Amino acid sequence: MPDIFLSYNREDQAKARLFADAFAAEGFKVWWDTTLRAGEAYDEVTERALRDAGAVVVLWSKKSVASRWVRAEATVAHRQKTLVPAMIEACERPIMFELTQTAELSHWSGDRADPAWRSFLADVRQHLAARSKDDEVKKPDAPLGEVPSVQEVYSDPKSKQGVNRRMLIGGGVAGLSLAGTGLIWWLNRQEQSGGLHGSTAPEDNRVAVLPFKNLSGDPKQDYFADGLSAEVRAELARNAALQVAAQTSSSAFKDRTQSAKEMAEKLGVAYLLDGNARKADSTVRVNAELIDGRTGFSLWAETFERPLDNVFAVQSEIAASVTTALVDRVARQASEGKLAKGPGRVSSGGTENVAAFEHKLKGRALFESALGGQTDLDALAEFEAALALDPNYAAAHAWRSRTLSVLYGQSMASSTAERMRLDAIEAARRAVAIAPDFADGYSALGFSLFNVGLDVKAAKTVFEQSVEYGRGDGDVLTGFAVFCARTGRFGEAAATIARAATLDPLNPTVFRSAGTIELLARRYAAALPFFDRALSINPKMSVAPSLRGTALMLLGRQGEARQAFEAEPNRVFALPGLAILDHQADQKASAQANFEKLVREAGDSGLYQQAQVLAMWGELDRAVAQLRRAYEVKDAGLANLYTDPLLDKLKGNSEYQRLLKVIGFV
Repeated sequence: MPDIFLSYNREDQAKARLFADAFAAEGFKVWWDTTLRAGEAYDEVTERALRDAGAVVVLWSKKSVASRWVRAEATVAHRQKTLVPAMIEACERPIMFELTQTAELSHWSGDRADPAWRSFLADVRQHLAARSKDDEVKKPDAPLGEVPSVQEVYSDPKSKQGVNRRMLIGGGVAGLSLAGTGLIWWLNRQEQSGGLHGSTAPEDNRVAVLPFKNLSGDPKQDYFADGLSAEVRAELARNAALQVAAQTSSSAFKDRTQSAKEMAEKLGVAYLLDGNARKADSTVRVNAELIDGRTGFSLWAETFERPLDNVFAVQSEIAASVTTALVDRVARQASEGKLAKGPGRVSSGGTENVAAFEHKLKGRALFESALGGQTDLDALAEFEAALALDPNYAAAHAWRSRTLSVLYGQSMASSTAERMRLDAIEAARRAVAIAPDFADGYSALGFSLFNVGLDVKAAKTVFEQSVEYGRGDGDVLTGFAVFCARTGRFGEAAATIARAATLDPLNPTVFRSAGTIELLARRYAAALPFFDRALSINPKMSVAPSLRGTALMLLGRQGEARQAFEAEPNRVFALPGLAILDHQADQKASAQANFEKLVREAGDSGLYQQAQVLAMWGELDRAVAQLRRAYEVKDAGLANLYTDPLLDKLKGNSEYQRLLKVIGFV
């Protein structure tokens, strides 16, 4: 059991050694990572030393502030009251540690007679004495569950942490561990703290924008009120001082059947922005109200009435007014210059053309209905109408790209599919070129490059840019998390999807994605609660039943797996599972019949799924042949190639390995 745990960034090792030597000279037992012995499990030993230490000395520098691992160690120490921080370089500490008394030792070069060092040493001794006293009165069998592990901190939605190189030492094993313990720990914690609807103790900077009510008297105008609240939400999310609940979760309360306190609790937010909109003739009137979610009392209310062509000014005014109303409640973040760039039509991907704005709103409403087929074509028409009016409308380009990418996966005619594929990528590139700091544009480009362009390396760079600009956007984070899982970055995927779930706790897509991450990480049992959660929110959701069926099948629970595949509304995903299950049950004729249905109904769009079936049947040469064909037609299913458990039998196949290299997975 060490007296002192030393937390620092590797690039500060020389300065850390001064501290370690000085503490040792005082007779203290010091643990830092240079004391690891050959053969020891890095994360287990570090975790144990961190929890056992009487004092955790965190050395803050520009490098360590940026280190997610150091932040995680500091967070655990703070919670177990063993944190004793010191500044070894002028830098801005993480917000949660700004109010913690920190020794100023940036000048210190190892002189043990230095008054600043002696004062810091006295603080360390005080912490050690307090910890020793606590240990004396603590029962021998006292549970340690009150103090989270570092892995838990990484995936704790309140920690705002991620994953870095230390967590990934040893390849995929550490990542798999995080994917399992972090995500499942998060799910369990949400269950215990009031359900998966939100936290019982939301942070003071968390706000949800409810869908504005349509007071025009015309139900066909709902899209305008909904779209206006979505745009205000996007404006607020661009402010780094605020955490804004995502649209999908907020929209669950459109009917206002619950009180403000109940809605805030389920969304895990401290504040609600409610409002209504009336669009008539050439004017728009918007009433907005900011509500304290813990008391239900109104904090601020205002009415905006403007000519319709000034609707964009209304959005910015509402967002600015809400920010002003909250700024004093957000722990100095705003006053210390940590706000994102202010409202601006180009950087937010917007337009000044009201008619183009309305077409984009209609198209998004159609696309997000997730009905597919003709609805997606109708959405595409709306986005193209918006762009005809304003060719520089970045958000419309981004949504057009997403729609084309989805339609590409459904297209049966190769000539049409190829045009859609190239157009999807070009539309997203156009969005990024118009608005270089628009997160949604980068997210759409990453999706198109990966799923229809099959270019992993190019997609990686773009997805990482999307997160840089969209850390407060649940959709952006979810897209990045799934990309990470499909490229084997399971630890990063787990931390990112947990963050997305705090922003969008009622979005079934987030939970389906969390289950997908666990499934791809070969943690089949851990995946099931997430798929169950997604389907409990949206029982008609596609793909989730087949993913759930795959997890059950790989667990050997064939009867339950069959029920799941039979419940899948998308036959391209249902038929492969049924064909595999029939083959496993030695019902070869039925298996072949389902395979032939897949070929007949999906055509070239189902080549990847055909390869999955053939690989699970053990017909490896045929499976590889279908994968080769799938690559020739750029089948979007190949985005799953690297981490798909249904293709595990192909791992030693040279042609399979060649495809991984061509696409950029390895």
